Amino acid sequence: MPMPRRLATAIHIDHPTTGERLLLQPGDEPDLEVAELITHPDAWEPDDAEQYDDEDDGPEDEPAPRRRTKATITE
Repeated sequence: MPMPRRLATAIHIDHPTTGERLLLQPGDEPDLEVAELITHPDAWEPDDAEQYDDEDDGPEDEPAPRRRTKATITE
């Protein structure tokens, strides 16, 4: 079963079964029956697989920022 996808933009669409006019908002995860009708790729948030196609490119793999520390003088 495919995972639900989230919309990146608002969509007006007619429900395929009921004919009811729907207004879907960004972040909504429409049912598969409705989602199949939304074919424009920019309507969807990018999948993790699309955004990071290489396993080593994920945000968790970014190096931690380097921080400067004060030098301490000990005698």
